[in-house]
Amino acid sequence: MGARADLTRALLAGRAAAREGAPPTECPHPARTLLRTAWLRGYGQASDTAAE
Repeated sequence: MGARADLTRALLAGRAAAREGAPPTECPHPARTLLRTAWLRGYGQASDTAAE
């Protein structure tokens, strides 16, 4: 798979984790990687939507 697909999967996984109520510390990606950034971005988007 390409990097774009990996980033998209990480973003969607972060959204799913937020919807399931998992804490953001559950991110499976190592610190200082683009995959972690994408996962946390997805998490943040889903948690912002849930708060509304």
